[in-house]
Amino acid sequence: MSDDLIPNQILFLVSFFGGLLCIYLSNIPLMGGILSIAGISLATIFGINALRHVGKYSLGTGVPSIVYLLTAIGVIGYLLGIVLTINLNQPILFPIIAIISAIVLALIVSYICKYLFGIQVDILAKSFISISLASVLLIISMSTLISQTFIPQIIYENVIQNGMIILLMLMSVMVIQNPYNACMGPNEDQYRTLSLGLTNIFLMLIVLSLLCIFTSKYWILYLLLSIIGWIISFRKYIGYTKHQVASIKRYGLWPKDDKEI
Repeated sequence: MSDDLIPNQILFLVSFFGGLLCIYLSNIPLMGGILSIAGISLATIFGINALRHVGKYSLGTGVPSIVYLLTAIGVIGYLLGIVLTINLNQPILFPIIAIISAIVLALIVSYICKYLFGIQVDILAKSFISISLASVLLIISMSTLISQTFIPQIIYENVIQNGMIILLMLMSVMVIQNPYNACMGPNEDQYRTLSLGLTNIFLMLIVLSLLCIFTSKYWILYLLLSIIGWIISFRKYIGYTKHQVASIKRYGLWPKDDKEI
């Protein structure tokens, strides 16, 4: 893994506070959906970059397993936030409670992995918390795009009651996991990986925009923005890939014996 060109701390601050702000403003007509798209993008970029850091420890097949595990923790925190805020009749606290629940669960699981299973990775707890935080922000942002609000009762009706939460969880796993898995290697680069992440985000948003047909009259605008964003980000990814591609000189067939070397 190459060094970060954009520091992970900057990505965290922008993703956390920016994503939270986008969630709370998601009930504004028209603009709320666009802010939800921004929240989805911020959360995913932060999750991908956090995965890059834990992936450099050569965990192999553990990388996708970690994303599945921590996305599930994000979903549990999300559900806890909905249940608690509905029972307490405090919808304004939904994102905060969901985030706190996901962070606490991620911390507990990281200690289990470290002290019970003996996984000695220096940044394990930090990475677990970061990816769980990104996952819960991502799933909440996708829910606000579909429901056009952060009110938990409406999200429950539009996302959980009909089983759509399962689709959102699977999409969250793939959009965080795929870019690093596709770009990993000795010449893995932050810009190339994150540009592929943006490509996947807008590809996912095309599907999410179609799911908004029944909940928002602005779905066609979200669809157009997603298609334009996909074209721009894919061109960027191709550009970074061409910039880093290695030149190969062909020397012909393998020699038949040592004398030909």
